[in-house]
Parts: sequence; C-alpha cells; structure tokens
Amino acid sequence: MTLLATPLSPERAVVELLAAWMSERYFRTFRVAADDPAPFDALLQQRERRVGVTAGVLWETPGDPPGATELAEALTADLEGDRAIEAGAYVVWVPPKAALPVEEPRFSSLRVSLAKGLAGLAAGERREVRLPVTVHLAKIQDDGAYMSVTGGLAPEWTTLSDGIHGAYHLDARALCRLPEEPAEVGIIVSLVRDRAALLQVEEVTTMALHDTWVVSRLPSGAPEGVTVIAAPPDLDPLEGTPVRRALRRHVQRAVAAREAATAAGARVDLHALVVIGAVAHLKDELATAALRGMSPAAYGALDLIAIAGDGGMRQVLQPRSLPWEA
Repeated sequence: MTLLATPLSPERAVVELLAAWMSERYFRTFRVAADDPAPFDALLQQRERRVGVTAGVLWETPGDPPGATELAEALTADLEGDRAIEAGAYVVWVPPKAALPVEEPRFSSLRVSLAKGLAGLAAGERREVRLPVTVHLAKIQDDGAYMSVTGGLAPEWTTLSDGIHGAYHLDARALCRLPEEPAEVGIIVSLVRDRAALLQVEEVTTMALHDTWVVSRLPSGAPEGVTVIAAPPDLDPLEGTPVRRALRRHVQRAVAAREAATAAGARVDLHALVVIGAVAHLKDELATAALRGMSPAAYGALDLIAIAGDGGMRQVLQPRSLPWEA
C-alpha cells in the first residue's frame, strides 16, 4: 500500500499545536510558514508578522522508543482505509512509563483501539481512550490498615488504605494514566477496595481495569497523518533533574537561534520555545518549576516558552510585550 500521508515528527506536531493555541489565546490566526525556518526549527506566520520557534522534548534519549514509529505508520495507513476516521492530522499521547507493544496480537489490539478513538474527532479536539489492562492485588496479612501501591494508582494509596482491614499490595504498573474525571477514578478505587475485602491472607488476585490514553486532532491545514508522542518507558516523570537539564539545553538552542537570526538580519517579531513534557496530565508538568530555578539572564532573550503534553498546551513564560499591541 502506498501511503498518502506521512506521520509528523513530535516536534513538528507540537508546533502545529502551538499555532492553534496562540490563535485561540491571542484572537489571531497563526499558521506554520512554508518558508525555510533556519536558524529556527519552524516559523509561524500571522499576517506580516513572523514567530521564530524552537521545539524539543524534555528527555535525553534520542529518537522514538520501540514501537512508536511502527504504530504511527500503521495508524496513518488506517486513515486511508477507515471511513470513520476523517482525513487530518492526529496525535497519540502515550503516557509516561507505558511501553508500546511490538509483538502480536498486542500491537494490533492497541492499533484497533486507538483507531476507534480517532474516529469522529473534530479539528482541535482531544479524547480519552480506554485500554484494557490487568493489575494484581495481594493480601499480605490481617493486621494493619494499609495498601502499598505501585504504578498508576500510587497517588490514590491513601484513599485505598482508608478504613481497610489488613495489609495489601497492589501492583498497578500496567496502569499508566488515570482518567481526568474524579468520579471515574473513584469507581476504580471502589472496585479495588471491594475486591480487597474478599481476599484471604497470602491470596493473590487479578483485576481487569482500563488504562486511559489521550488522542487529539491537530488544527485543519496540518499535514495529514498520525504522530505518536512517547517518552522512553524507563523515564521517571517525577524526576526533575532530566527536565531541568533538557530545558536548559533547549533554552540555549532557542537563544542561539535568535542571535543567529539577528546577525543575519532576519526579521522575527516573536521568539518562542515549545517543549514536550512526559506527563500523564499537563497539570503535573515540571517545566514551570525548572524555569523558576534558572537565572532570568539565561532565557531573557525569549518572548514565550510553552509546554505541550497530554493533548494540551500550557504557558511557562509569558511575553513581556506583544508585537500587535505595540
């Protein structure tokens, strides 16, 4: 089969997302320019104004993790053969610590589930897709009132432990992202607590739950295809050191690009940096805290810094002034 579309790189995909975010935020239409962007990674055009953009990821392992390219190409092929999926540009946001399957039948099962999630998405929309996973629950002893938790349910360990009889361990590493709705999280917690009440000491059971991934559709006009954005599965999303190191590197690249553009006499009205964070939910991003720990002199030449993740965009550094307000 000859593909009519090619998956965008993660960096190019978030540049398209940045253009849509800026359009909505500033009530102006920004588009990715077709001009040679050098020395920037991309250029955005808003009438006669130009925004120089540097883009990067907040992890240090180069290239896509195993399975990401294959999944992107397979889902892009599905755009041609599935009438339920409208032609357009889509992104699959793989949550941190999720390892993409490369063997069958798990690969095809994930492909089918994600393709169903893409169906009916309008331009600019995002959606949660539920994927079946299995977690393991064991009762350690009758004494105590505590449940130790590993994996995606670890933030809920206090709720899981509240009023429980006995000591338990929940291995929820297969679950990498909880739903956004608190009510849905509450249902999962109740299911685990109800199952725990039935266990005897040293008994182990499995539970069928759902991991929750996010898919989104980029604005109209973005090159067609499906991009899979995934950090290395061994990356700890709560570890701030790699984030600070990567952010500092991209800030230096962005400042160097601005200086090179100035030296070449290229007219750029706004200088932006957009980074991709390994986050299950955008509210958990660490880039804002990392920037606060940097000297303002390091990023003072930049006008805007934003972070993309989980299908959304968040401002990290606000522009001091805007060219259309001058």
